[in-house]
Amino acid sequence: MNKAGGTLFAWPKQAEFGRKLNKELFYAGARNNRKLKELFTDQVARVAWKYKLASSTLNTPATVDVPEIEVIQIDVSGTDFDPAILIAIDKAIPNPTIHEIHSAGRVKQSAAYKRASESDANAWVISHYLSSDWQPVDAVRMPLPTSLNLGILYASLLRTMIDLLPQNGEPLRSHVERHGQVLQLRRDAERISQKMNAEKQLNRKVEWNSQLRSVNQEIQKLTRTPLQESNA
Repeated sequence: MNKAGGTLFAWPKQAEFGRKLNKELFYAGARNNRKLKELFTDQVARVAWKYKLASSTLNTPATVDVPEIEVIQIDVSGTDFDPAILIAIDKAIPNPTIHEIHSAGRVKQSAAYKRASESDANAWVISHYLSSDWQPVDAVRMPLPTSLNLGILYASLLRTMIDLLPQNGEPLRSHVERHGQVLQLRRDAERISQKMNAEKQLNRKVEWNSQLRSVNQEIQKLTRTPLQESNA
């Protein structure tokens, strides 16, 4: 199991962009326009495009899959923050994105794995969200990983938010998908455990225990220790 979640990155000064974004951009025309507008109004104080990680700012070659990486800062109004806000932002920005979420003197970095759709050249496929741990806003930050291109940089940034080591030679897409499977299995295990603990009938407890054992075996198979860490 990888100890993920502790890293905050220091974004290079030369990549600073610093443009405030109108919140209406992210819910205007959306199918659930009213609900999204309420979320942005109630939970988001400000959205800013803080950094542009690109070949022109980092002197690092772009790739077809990762032409550049946008760093978006979201200042949260209170303590609630609905993930639908991140999805709306990612749908509106046609590039891989890293979010910095600031709330009550704390900060964390979050991102979904974004890739071009194989069926629609103008659409992006967005995975579940990965995240670092909450840390104080003045926490020590790490420099960006040294990378041969932006695709490798993007993979390196996302892998720090995954609490599973990549298997030998595992591409980023497979790594993220495996992580999503493990998260779902962990939720299943928690649900089964709760049902088993609440069950009064012995025969039903045995059935729940059998299901739990099966789920835990699947988790163990998916989280098997890799031989070495992979790049993108």
